[in-house]
Amino acid sequence: MGATIDEIIDSLKRGQGKRVSDLVKMALEEGTDPQMILEDGFLAGMEQVADKFRKEEVGVPEILSVTRALERGVSTLRHYSGGRAKKEIGTVIIGTVKGDLHDIGKNLVKIMMESKNIRVIDLGVDVSPRRFLEEAVGSHAQIVCLSGIMPHSEEDMRAVVEEFEMKGIRDQFYFMVGGYFLTERQAKAIGADCYTEDACNCAEKACRYLNKKDRRKKNH
Repeated sequence: MGATIDEIIDSLKRGQGKRVSDLVKMALEEGTDPQMILEDGFLAGMEQVADKFRKEEVGVPEILSVTRALERGVSTLRHYSGGRAKKEIGTVIIGTVKGDLHDIGKNLVKIMMESKNIRVIDLGVDVSPRRFLEEAVGSHAQIVCLSGIMPHSEEDMRAVVEEFEMKGIRDQFYFMVGGYFLTERQAKAIGADCYTEDACNCAEKACRYLNKKDRRKKNH
């Protein structure tokens, strides 16, 4: 089973979508736990790719290829393992803030959250504060998750929180922030409720929040 997981990581890094899909089916047939495929395969592989991207050892074309392979692998995993059969525990709005086109970290967080039966609405990259607000209100989300790795990301995240503050609805949402260069101190300056360093930790904290939260319907 370990060998198959290693092959999944290698094929993912090469952007070989069909091979990743075939290996996922093989791993499931071998009895590998879907969560292990997700965490030890997809997440580990993507973290290696993200590290190379930070070091500028791979470029955008390679990242796009890897992302497509990841999406195919995740789709196969859900299809053959009954991925999200359980009742969803809440809704998260996620996006990369205005002026930032990076989405590796965001995509990993999305995958990990969905694995915990959280409904995730992915707004993509370069998302304006207004769109975060409109989508959060319109979807009756409980959590707004902001991603960004640019030098100005802290300011852009703060602008999102301020958008909600100006509408008088800041306290109706739980704000989570993450990015390579953010710190706990910066998260507090942004006005976020939670800072996380990686996708697993982010998904765990979101899950804990949604499970303990007062789930009475709010008048958004």
